[in-house]
Amino acid sequence: MTLRHGGEDLAPEVRGNNPQGGLPPGYMGEAAPSLQGRETLATGESNALPIGRGGKIVFVDFGRSKVFALTDDGDEVLVFNNLVELVERLRPAVIVLDNLPGKRQSAAVELAKTGITFLRLKDLKKLSEERKNNGVQKSDKNDVVVLKMLFRRNPDDFQPLFTTLEELLVRELTEEWATFTLMKKVAKQKRTTTNHPLAIKAHKTLQNIVDKFSEEIHREAMKLPLYRLTFERFGLKGPALAYLISHDGWALNTLPREKLILRFQMTGRRKHRKRNTRSRLLIMLAMSAVLHKHPTYYQVYQRYFGRFKAEGYSGKQAQWKAILRVAERILRDLHSLAKNTKQTPDT
Repeated sequence: MTLRHGGEDLAPEVRGNNPQGGLPPGYMGEAAPSLQGRETLATGESNALPIGRGGKIVFVDFGRSKVFALTDDGDEVLVFNNLVELVERLRPAVIVLDNLPGKRQSAAVELAKTGITFLRLKDLKKLSEERKNNGVQKSDKNDVVVLKMLFRRNPDDFQPLFTTLEELLVRELTEEWATFTLMKKVAKQKRTTTNHPLAIKAHKTLQNIVDKFSEEIHREAMKLPLYRLTFERFGLKGPALAYLISHDGWALNTLPREKLILRFQMTGRRKHRKRNTRSRLLIMLAMSAVLHKHPTYYQVYQRYFGRFKAEGYSGKQAQWKAILRVAERILRDLHSLAKNTKQTPDT
């Protein structure tokens, strides 16, 4: 069963009646003798590195001859001789940095082949602004702490350092689609208040543009392994799914489930309009699956809807809470599939 997700509005309700080790890191300045002074991997060494256990995130800043690091769950800044030593000791799944010096790029490329995701700060000005706002002086140790603060507050300020051309294209197309979808929604609202021919034509034109974007996005996204497998195994497709995979494929592949739940804001009673884009799109995907009576996700919806109704919630409240459960189930399925999927496009 295939579903089409190109035309639904970003709305919180469904229309209709149916609704973590390894060796502990050393103290600052301690070196790992086996890799001291070596910035490159020996032949075959990359496959032996135990990468990505537990989805650990490590924040990095490069000094003149040292690498300063801070783990997501630690408060002590650690110092290493090079990236390879850092990886052997800390075993990260994600390395977050502000910029990558040229002399470190070859090592980063080889490490990325082992499955490590590198995230780079999009706008370096944000780092200096954060230092200024917190009264912190510029230093390698301070910068790695500030980098962690920035990431925790707004992870969308960072992007993957190594991205395929196919993924970049899908990312750009889905961002355009999101813009036109919002315009179409506004045009539809305006059409209800006037019968002027231009208002009607504007809405139809934007609807056609959104439809064409949906078709092209699906065609290009099928080159992404995770999107294609999701389509083949779960019957899900469309711009919302393509947006999530092209923007957050690294997170689905590297972060543990509990961090994904937080990243997609699937906790608490947050209102729809206060959710981030990825959260709204995940909910949109869940809504569409329910609307099209997806054989798996519709059953999940019915089960939770009945439970919440029996607990005394109103129909609208039960509907919303059930949709969130469907969104959580889709997120779990995407996470499980991503963990077992080759993250490079087919050629």
